[in-house]
Amino acid sequence: MTGCGICGSDLQLYHGMQAGALSPDAFATPGHEIAGTIIDAPPGMPDVVYAVEPWVNCQACVDCVSGHSNLCETGRLLGWLAPGGLAELVDAPVRLLHPVDGRVDESLASLAEPWAVAVRAVHRAQIADLDERVLILGGGTIGLACGLAARERAGRVGITCRYPHQVALAERFGLDPIGPAMVDDWAAEHRPGVVIETVGGEAGTMTEAVRCTRRGGRIVVVGVFSSLRPTDYTQVVAKELEIAGSIFYGTVRSGSEFGAAVGRMSSVAFELAALQTHRFGLEDVGEAFSTASDKARRSVKVTIG
Repeated sequence: MTGCGICGSDLQLYHGMQAGALSPDAFATPGHEIAGTIIDAPPGMPDVVYAVEPWVNCQACVDCVSGHSNLCETGRLLGWLAPGGLAELVDAPVRLLHPVDGRVDESLASLAEPWAVAVRAVHRAQIADLDERVLILGGGTIGLACGLAARERAGRVGITCRYPHQVALAERFGLDPIGPAMVDDWAAEHRPGVVIETVGGEAGTMTEAVRCTRRGGRIVVVGVFSSLRPTDYTQVVAKELEIAGSIFYGTVRSGSEFGAAVGRMSSVAFELAALQTHRFGLEDVGEAFSTASDKARRSVKVTIG
């Protein structure tokens, strides 16, 4: 492996195991943001760096054959129910290996996965107007990547930021950084027709999303919530809002949506490099998880490898 990023779901597993609430025996080797080179593959495959599409679908069910492979009922995620990338070697189907453009440094290749999640979310947002206003809730890796994907389609993109280093990255990416107390003011001024929620957990961001989206707008939910969260469905009805979930990556006209996202990485390589704030060797995995957990260290994306 040339690199494996630490995701928020990896941190949840790590903290759950540290607290004794989760058993390591119940999960496979973690890590689903994977990139590497091949050591055993069919003849003729180029010797380049590949990004691994970690959602292994069956290819045969109704969802898979209809282009919704991300909804495969028997699918499994590498790093969750199958061994993942926090290892020297990982076994992945050849069809899920996507060559990374040589203009993208191999150290950034594992960012293909969160970038693909963001591309999927913006695709689900159905941004049609070039002057559309988009509000992204959450200034972490996925939120900032959504900002990168949305800025090419929208007239203005705002993103909520809790930490100074998130503000600096948002400004660097051409986004409007918004402090937690200023979200309603930004929404009142710009009237976003699209809100993308990327926080999840125990956050009250669904209430915020409904409040901030203008009438007739659309909310895309990417964040994974750890419990049921209140949502004002009276306002959902009164404002005739659409709420769409976004999970993994599906199929587009050219084939794999993940592959399409990998193909676009060279256009945002400079910004992706800024997201990768820390890098550790596999032997320092404990320190890597500690760094990813501690925003005082100004971490955004921590990569191992």
